[in-house]
Amino acid sequence: MPDLTPTEKPEERAERAAEELAADGHQVSARAVRERSGVGMSVAAEAARMWNKRAAELAHVPDAPDAVRARFDGIWREAYVAAHEEFVAQRNALADKLRAAEEDRDALTTDLTQAESRIELLQAECDAIRAEATQAAAVAAARHAEELATERSRADRAAGALEAVTAERDRLLAQIESPRPAKRY
Repeated sequence: MPDLTPTEKPEERAERAAEELAADGHQVSARAVRERSGVGMSVAAEAARMWNKRAAELAHVPDAPDAVRARFDGIWREAYVAAHEEFVAQRNALADKLRAAEEDRDALTTDLTQAESRIELLQAECDAIRAEATQAAAVAAARHAEELATERSRADRAAGALEAVTAERDRLLAQIESPRPAKRY
């Protein structure tokens, strides 16, 4: 409901309503003015018609005088040149940053490629060392197995000889300790 002022005339309320409708972005029509101001339809229609007529008159703007146009063209030229210079400066700065970023990327790519090559080389060296160590361990294990077999064989022969010596000793001891038959003469 409209804000009614006791001293405000219906025509003034209708005019104020038309201004408010336009300010709010609404179409200024007789019905909208009547609803907003609470005045009769004839007063609202007249207020809407008058407001629309004034708006139409204000909408038609004559061409600017040559002096104004010349000054505007000068201002426009200065603004355009300044904006263009700023744009070019920013574009050049960004191009420099882009070039620097591309150089950094290229350097990092080169470093990465070199690191990957070094890793492959080190991996190959590790594989060769591992293969050599495995082969050396296998040769050493075979040699130790041979030495162990030889030592076992010697130990077995020594044990056999020891048994033979022990048996001979035992036989000789038994012979010494046994009574001798008396000699007959």
